[in-house]
Amino acid sequence: MRKDGLVVQLDNLVREHPDFEALREPTLNGYCFRCVPNGLVERQEEPEVQALLDLLNEEIVQDVRRNGFAAVVTIRVHGRAAIRVSFSSSRALVEEVDATFEAIARSGRVLNKKLSVRYEPDMETKLCSSESHSSPTEVSAT
Repeated sequence: MRKDGLVVQLDNLVREHPDFEALREPTLNGYCFRCVPNGLVERQEEPEVQALLDLLNEEIVQDVRRNGFAAVVTIRVHGRAAIRVSFSSSRALVEEVDATFEAIARSGRVLNKKLSVRYEPDMETKLCSSESHSSPTEVSAT
């Protein structure tokens, strides 16, 4: 598949998931987006929530890179930590895009729970309840 098709595929996955927001239009050089758990969307301008979201996005990138997804890096967009994915080759497959996003979404769910408990004891109930969200690209960890 052509590289531009891969970026469009990733854009579709991000825009369909309730815990992610696209930050820029897709380009051939990379795609930038951010994990914003559904329960925090309306509060994301609050300084303490911004700090939590920055930490969440940075830790997602660290986690998926440790698991072999080298195409994923942290980037700053408008001063906020975000996720950037770039596929260096047009030989990449749709399955690689799906696997990359699945790893990011899975990491986001796990880290969101850990950070919310550490951040504020009652915030876990306020944060994303996307565990019930099912996407065709999500794979349950067993």
